[in-house]
Amino acid sequence: MIFIGPNDLALSILGYVPARGDEAEFVEAIEKIVAAARKHGKWVSRLSNTGALCKEHLQIFDSVALSYDVRAIQNWYTAELQVARS
Repeated sequence: MIFIGPNDLALSILGYVPARGDEAEFVEAIEKIVAAARKHGKWVSRLSNTGALCKEHLQIFDSVALSYDVRAIQNWYTAELQVARS
């Protein structure tokens, strides 16, 4: 299986995260990865941020993982800063 971490991919090819998901370079990279996986008989999976995106991504990918680690870390950090400032 090949697993795509969209933020890792975006940082590597776009230089920023999170990707919007519609950047030409990002879309092309996803398409190339999926095509290579299919060519070599490998499953391809990705991280998805919402249930709706999971449903959409399952039209293309063999499996998805539901998570949004960057947002979770940001929310935690923001909450902790509010405690520290109160």
